[in-house]
Amino acid sequence: MTLKNKRVLVTGAGGFVGQHLCKALFEKEATVFGFTRNTADSKYLSKGYEVDMLDEQAIRQIINAVQPEFVVHLAANKNRGIDGIAYKEGYSTNLIGSLNITNACQDIPVLTRFVSLGSTDEYGKLQVPFKESYKEAPNSAYGTSKLAVTELLRALSRSNGFPSVILRPTIVYGPGQDSSMFLPALIIALVAGRNFDMSLGEQTRDFIYIDDLVKAIIQALIIPGFCGDVVNISSARPIRIDALAKMTANMLGNGAGKRLKLGSKNYRPGDVMQYWASNELAKDSLGWSPMVSLEEGVQQTVDYYKALATDH
Repeated sequence: MTLKNKRVLVTGAGGFVGQHLCKALFEKEATVFGFTRNTADSKYLSKGYEVDMLDEQAIRQIINAVQPEFVVHLAANKNRGIDGIAYKEGYSTNLIGSLNITNACQDIPVLTRFVSLGSTDEYGKLQVPFKESYKEAPNSAYGTSKLAVTELLRALSRSNGFPSVILRPTIVYGPGQDSSMFLPALIIALVAGRNFDMSLGEQTRDFIYIDDLVKAIIQALIIPGFCGDVVNISSARPIRIDALAKMTANMLGNGAGKRLKLGSKNYRPGDVMQYWASNELAKDSLGWSPMVSLEEGVQQTVDYYKALATDH
């Protein structure tokens, strides 16, 4: 199947993943519509809509007008806290927002596929590598609310044949990501010549480059037969955070390694120490494998932020 001239609606189109995905869909000659917080983000969109995910009526009106053949649901609250406020925010935005969009989409006869971006945070502290067959045990507001969305889509697929697939990426990174995530925060600080405070970095993490995730999303849109399936999108290559920080500092040179302040911060409450996922199902069901190695991806990300610092 080709996406040429197909109507694709992307929620969270102005975010890090959304911008990269909309560009790729545009290059495939899809007609791309987007929910975005700022329509200035919409150079690859046929039309962008500034809409609150909790505004059920506005969402229904837009979806009825667009009549999307494909939907990619990226919009989410990413608060990884463990207090009551974080859980309330996570459920309000992630679950109720998702209900608003799935309710509207169920009335669209041309809808072929609904791809939702979950998270490997849904697994919590389970044995690694995380596998899709596991009974999830999330331990943060983000993981719990993401799992609630997964369960909603699984139930809709069982009861109504809703054509969903849930992709669970590990930690996505690449050029253009904001400093709320570890790797861009690290690179931005070191490029600027600042010290970087971090934990001891004994935890393992699994990083997936943005271009590889975008390819997986596009495969999930066009391959037939999914209905409530969950698929991990991962490198399946864990790395310790201290090793990643040192590798990044080495790429930057200029004594950047001396500015890594390992152990100057505590681990987050409830931090998962072992975090990586199997990608065997993605290989089998999507015909997808990660193409960009961590070394290549980090180098491309470092080059991007170095160029950005030079421009400014």
